[in-house]
Amino acid sequence: MLEPAQKYDAEVKLRLIPDIIPGWKTIVKLVCVTVLFGFSIWWLNHTSDLQGFWNSFIMDKKVPASFCEQVHINSPVRQPVNTFSNIVYLLTAVIILSGLWKSRHANTKGHLSESNIFCLLFSIVLLYVFVASTFYHASLIGIAHTLDYSAVFSFSLFPFMFFLYQWSLLKKKTLSISERRKSEILFLLIFSGANLGLALLTPKGKEQMVAILLVLLFLISAIITVIVEKHKPGTNYLVFTIIAVIAAVILFEFDKYKIICNPESFFQPHSLWNISIGLSAFWFYLYMRSETKPGALIVKLKQ
Repeated sequence: MLEPAQKYDAEVKLRLIPDIIPGWKTIVKLVCVTVLFGFSIWWLNHTSDLQGFWNSFIMDKKVPASFCEQVHINSPVRQPVNTFSNIVYLLTAVIILSGLWKSRHANTKGHLSESNIFCLLFSIVLLYVFVASTFYHASLIGIAHTLDYSAVFSFSLFPFMFFLYQWSLLKKKTLSISERRKSEILFLLIFSGANLGLALLTPKGKEQMVAILLVLLFLISAIITVIVEKHKPGTNYLVFTIIAVIAAVILFEFDKYKIICNPESFFQPHSLWNISIGLSAFWFYLYMRSETKPGALIVKLKQ
């Protein structure tokens, strides 16, 4: 009689109590990935045969000037510090995927819950941000610049659309499993279409303005959610998310206007921007994981 209740209690605790240190195996995995990524950057920049690798590609001369870090024009990784800081996105994705694997085994049916489906999609977004931003800061070429902004669009758009999805479900009193699956598929289609549209239709030179607008939508929707859900468990994670994003925006401006700038330092404002955004992603993941199903009641379909 107590077994179902115990399994339910374990699953709830897995959502509500964050395993900040997710087990020694995951920690070893994170350390190994970080060391390997850092060593790869060092090896690439110290391999003579790879010097001048990007010189045949077109680089926007205005772009490097917008960063504090010194540009090593002949190196295969032109901005080593900014490139290395992108590891935070990969590490956060690994933490999310490790958590999903644990929660998959905690589920009696062995499948992903609704909140975990969105966590999985968010981890894919983070992997894309890691690849695009690493490519951009390593090369500083035009196509990489476009991909990097598309990654920023995707990262900022996801939380905003997640909040809209949650709010839309609150209006419904009952929701069948098939209806929920349809709503999730619709979310995926709209999110993918919006990302593609922003990437293809944003006028050249207006990318930063669009990115700022999306970040503002993210922050406004997050603040509204905090106000509405102030008594719900997990809302504190969303507060930390907001603080981290605001800190990241400030650091981005520091880098842009060369405030506290030392081009040869290992501590760059833009790399700290990446770290702050990565922390915001981690806290947002904890918020999503802590979310129970919205007000809509799930009704199982008769077999």
